[in-house]
Amino acid sequence: MPELLSELARLGHVARERTLAADGIGPDQVARAVEQGTVFHPRNGWIATPSADREQLMAVAVGAPIGCVSGLRRLGVWAGDDDVLHLHAPPSSGHVDTRARATVGSAEGVWHPLTPSHRRSSGGAWGAASGRPRVHWAADPAPKRAYDWVVSPEAALARAVRCLPEEHARAAVDSILHERVLTRSEVDAVLAGVPTARVLVDQYTGRLESGVESLFVRRIAAAGFSVVPQVRFAGFGRFDGLIDGVVLFEIDGRGYHSGADEFYRDRDRTLVGHAFGVPVLRPSARHILEDWPTVLAAVSRAVADAAIVRAARGLPPVLT
Repeated sequence: MPELLSELARLGHVARERTLAADGIGPDQVARAVEQGTVFHPRNGWIATPSADREQLMAVAVGAPIGCVSGLRRLGVWAGDDDVLHLHAPPSSGHVDTRARATVGSAEGVWHPLTPSHRRSSGGAWGAASGRPRVHWAADPAPKRAYDWVVSPEAALARAVRCLPEEHARAAVDSILHERVLTRSEVDAVLAGVPTARVLVDQYTGRLESGVESLFVRRIAAAGFSVVPQVRFAGFGRFDGLIDGVVLFEIDGRGYHSGADEFYRDRDRTLVGHAFGVPVLRPSARHILEDWPTVLAAVSRAVADAAIVRAARGLPPVLT
């Protein structure tokens, strides 16, 4: 017989009693655990562990699973800067009450059970601000990959690209591919059902490694610069990209550094660029999101100056 706490952990610390019963955990085992205080009923027919977080319990109370951009964040995928909790109710849902109050849950957000392991190592999932959630009504296109409290990756992406501004929707597509949550064919299948999908896929799709990198590259390209992402230079690792063949760039703020070694490798690449006479720009995520005019001004000046210096020295653009 499966062990209740282990099974709940596998399911994301929240599940319907009927889901547990289908997995071989009977009502007697559940009743004993409730009596002992190791699990509790957040709502009739549901079981949760003390590790369940506030948003999960809110979803249970409202009667709709977490989805859209909130579902993407649970997968470690870029989801823009909207901090509202998004829920996803299938058309067959019964009563959905966005005024419902949730039991106070764990402060550390629970990851979607399908989240890649390297994302889990960075701490808990990022949560939304408190307040009334936003509910989307749609069927889940991949119900076998959904869990009782959270939709499938396919459903989260399908709704998020409709909900997000265009540039953030593109970044979400890049991110879900880079994190290998979905394959390119799976993403294409999701986007096939989205009326605006044709504007979400371009020459950079699947080549960028973070949401802010996606925003930076496409904004710079829209400003008229030539951008080559993911450039290997001087045999010393890979830079985030090259602008107009004369300036390298590295985006600070992918969410976390894995440790001191990665921190120093990033700085090593910057030193190598300058050693070979190629400036390296390092805008942060905060700069890109909150002070884009300054970032664009810095790029414009750096590229113009680098082009003048290389021309004066008779040097061609950097080859990639």
